[in-house]
Amino acid sequence: MIDRCWICGGADLARFHEAPFDFHQFADEDRDLYAYTGRRVWLVRCATCGFGQPEELPALERFFDRMYAQRWSDEWIASEFDADYKDFIFAAILRTLKRRVPPAPRTLLDIGAHAGRFLHLAQADGWTVEGIELNPRTAAFAAKRTGALVHQVNAHALASDGRRFGAVVLTDVLEHIPEPMRLLESIAALVEPGGSIAVKVPNGRAQWIKERALAAVSAHRVSLADNLVHVNHFSPRSLALALEHAGFSGVTVRTAPPELPQRGLSRAARLATFGAASLPGAVHTPLALNLQAYATLA
Repeated sequence: MIDRCWICGGADLARFHEAPFDFHQFADEDRDLYAYTGRRVWLVRCATCGFGQPEELPALERFFDRMYAQRWSDEWIASEFDADYKDFIFAAILRTLKRRVPPAPRTLLDIGAHAGRFLHLAQADGWTVEGIELNPRTAAFAAKRTGALVHQVNAHALASDGRRFGAVVLTDVLEHIPEPMRLLESIAALVEPGGSIAVKVPNGRAQWIKERALAAVSAHRVSLADNLVHVNHFSPRSLALALEHAGFSGVTVRTAPPELPQRGLSRAARLATFGAASLPGAVHTPLALNLQAYATLA
């Protein structure tokens, strides 16, 4: 059992959602992981900072590494590099970082580089880039398409080599890492003094409210953390506290831009919601489905 909040250390943790495990796709590949199918785990929320986390973690060795050991096809990886559904998010991050990081040269590390789309866009914007990507197939593709150095090691290992960057970016990564303070403390060692970190995560409470609302009016099943894919559920306050406790200052947390389909009503609805959620104070409302934080290393 986990009896303390991973972010603030608070002990007042209340259950708010029971998440299921379903690993039928691993029946022939990983019988130990498949054996978790049918089990459930409670998520709890800290009364002090609003952070959500599991009540306990699976005992299976390398559980998360095994769950994320996807064998994607070359065609799918290429389609992810070409896809522009996250470009609205990426462009906003690059605009903000250019205002925060001095020029000549601007260096950037993308943690969780995936197929390399963000690396490619950052290069086009004048940044000298490197990435971290643990999946060997996507790491190799990202390196080949961008010509950038893509490390297949975790942030802890890279920090121990003394590497430093003007900006470090984590987009839709931190929600997947148990005990996130350990990662953030390692990332602080990767940022140059005066450099910046940019972190995008789902807004835990807003996502929970959205899922419950959809289930109330349709056949939708609440899907918040199936298989503990999202192991961390940040609030604006807990995200700011996490960065401060890791050694960053000047933290700002705002509503993050959404992923955007190319056209249609869904695109218009997401843009309208994002506009409303960007009004002063709206980051603390259910309209803010995702959070974007920036901070500086003193």
